[in-house]
Amino acid sequence: MFHRYLSFLKVARDEFSDIVVDVELHADRVRLILIDSSCIDVRYPVEDKFSFHWQRDDKIYRIDTAPHHKGIRSFPRHIHFGSEGNVIEDHVLEENVSPEENFRRFMEWVRGLLRRE
Repeated sequence: MFHRYLSFLKVARDEFSDIVVDVELHADRVRLILIDSSCIDVRYPVEDKFSFHWQRDDKIYRIDTAPHHKGIRSFPRHIHFGSEGNVIEDHVLEENVSPEENFRRFMEWVRGLLRRE
């Protein structure tokens, strides 16, 4: 897990320095501070179980694999879009790619949402 978190930090620094202003490595997660002062917590304890959680003031954007939303086509992956209760299909990440590639996809999605404002 620790090695994976180091690779996420490298991707954040090398490929997303336009939106990431600081990075923190914790025992159970990576935290990224973005240009708008919001933060992303990445938890990836084991293969196929993860959470990419972006907190922006009172809004959340999280892609995770918690098995709570069986009616979603991308189950168990799903997106909490803006709030805990607004759950939609995961159209950002893909199956059968590396955790680093899905982290890149998530960060590109975040970059796109930031640019819309």
